[in-house]
Formats: sequence, C-alpha cells, structure tokens
Amino acid sequence: MIRRGSSSQRRSAIRRLSETRRRGSEWLLNRVRPDGSVGPSDEGFRFYRVPWSLNVSGHTQAATAVCGWIREYMLTPDGDFDRGHRRLYDAYAYRNATLVYGAHMARQFDISSRGLGFILSMQDESSGGFANDRDPDGTLGDVMDLPYTCGCGLACLALGRLDEARRVYQFLDRVWSVQSELPDRLYYSFSRRRQAVITEYNEKDIFWHVVESQEARPQRWTVGGLSAAFLCRLYMVDPNPNYLSLARDFQQFSIQSTPRQFEFPQVCKSGWGASLLFQVTGEDQYAGWAVKLAHWFADTQADDGSWVFDGDATEGRTLELTAEFVAHVDTIIGCLASRP
Repeated sequence: MIRRGSSSQRRSAIRRLSETRRRGSEWLLNRVRPDGSVGPSDEGFRFYRVPWSLNVSGHTQAATAVCGWIREYMLTPDGDFDRGHRRLYDAYAYRNATLVYGAHMARQFDISSRGLGFILSMQDESSGGFANDRDPDGTLGDVMDLPYTCGCGLACLALGRLDEARRVYQFLDRVWSVQSELPDRLYYSFSRRRQAVITEYNEKDIFWHVVESQEARPQRWTVGGLSAAFLCRLYMVDPNPNYLSLARDFQQFSIQSTPRQFEFPQVCKSGWGASLLFQVTGEDQYAGWAVKLAHWFADTQADDGSWVFDGDATEGRTLELTAEFVAHVDTIIGCLASRP
C-alpha cells in the first residue's frame, strides 16, 4: 500500500500540477496586453500577483512587461502603487507587498526596493503587524490581521529585511498566545489602537475576525496555512526552532478544520503552508496534506485554465484568484520535489 504522502504520490501530484500550472499561466498570459497592462482597468489593482505568477511559470517577458507598465503608470515617488489606477484601498499593504515580492522575483529591483520602503511605513511600531487598510488620504485603518501581515513579512524576507520579518513573527506569536478558544475558534485580527486581539465585532463582519474551525461556510481558511508558510520561510533564513513550532501550530489548526473547508477557495493557502513544512521537516503528514491540496487545485480548475468559485465573479476577480492559485501550485511543485 502506498503511504499517504509517499514519493510515488508526490511524483504523481507534481506531474498533474505541472499541467495545471501551464494551463493557468496561459490563461493569465492571454490577459496581458502588448503594453503590459492587465485585465479590466475599471476593476483596479487586482493584478498585483501577476508578475509573480508569470515569472514562476516561465513567462519572463510578460512578467517584466507588466512590471514595466506598473513602473510607468502606477509607481509613485515614495514607492506606492496608485496614480489613479488603484481603485482598491482594502488589503492595501498586502497588495503592495505581493507585487513587491513578484517584482523582486522578476529582478525589477527599483520597483521592489522602493515599494518595500513604502510598505514599511505601515508596520506598527508596537506590535509588528501591518495595517490592513489605507484611505486615499493616507489614513491607516485600525485593524491588522495575520494573513495580510504575513504577506508583508514575505516581502521583507525577499529583500533581506530580517529585523522587520522577525517583528512579524512576534506579532503572530502574540496573537496566537492569547487564544482561549482553540481549536474551535481562531481570532486573527488585532486592533492597532488598543493593541489587543479583536474578539467583539458586528456579526456582519465575522468573516474578517475569526475562523470557526468546524463551521462549513465561507471563512478565511487562509489564516493557518499562510501563517505557517511565512514562518517556514523565516525559519529558512533564521533557523529558530520557535518559528517552526509556531508554524506547526498554525498548520495543525488548518488540517484539523472541517473537511468541508475544501468547498471554498480560501482553503488554497493550506497547501502553501503544508508544502513548506514538508520541505523543512520532511514529515509525511505535511506531504500528504500538500498532495491532497495539489489534487484539489487540479480538480477545481476550469476548462479554460482559470479558477472560478463564484457564479457572479467578475473578470477582475477571476484574474486575481487565478494568479494566486498559479503561484500556490508552483510552490507546492517545488516543495514536493525538494526531497528525494
């Protein structure tokens, strides 16, 4: 009997994901115009992950062209990305950080270095978290959370800002250490003003504050996997066992959540965390979970190569999701192949 997460299963998953990545990246490539602009301009900054996704798929020319358009039409003197094209002000630092990560990968160092400088202005001095939102007038929102802060931490790591990345770990550790309802609930947002985890909120905002692990509904299932992914990347740079221990905790929360989480696109980042934990530890349980996610990505891909979970999804939202999934698929391929 083949063991869960065995080398045979990993090889099979890699073969299947390689085709999944090809089809997804070609769908993205067809949305890049000759001038480097991407997708529907009226939907704003939904293409922030496209340079990353195209670069890891081998489409260097297109990835660089997109960066060129951003440099020409969005990059501001202080390292922000706007100049009238943004239109989306939620997840502000996260969108910027994800673009910075991809631009750095594409060797567009002027974009990545200036962009990171701007992002760091949104890091909270006290906690190490990053503000989720920023209004057009520059006012920062009160809420910081685990997923968006981890995205900023990855950009810090990519550009060698280790002190700032360690402060992200401190933020994650602080949020995790005060949890009192695990494994049922993980409260993942944090008030910059009060310097405390947010556990009281309007019911309509529940999606943005807590994951209830056994409730089968749209939730930010991303929290556990992305936190584990960042911590593994940090551990690769600075092998502190505390990082790895916390990564295991976050990933275990994800793994132990309801199997019905696979009905929702937010489960995607669980494969990110599991595959990196497998690369770092070599443990079969993480390989098995990453293989499970690998087949989920392949099974949910549409015939045209995109991913769509919402019947009312716009072209911009489909672009955003497909670019994300291509990047995750590539990470899983690399991590599953990283051990004999």
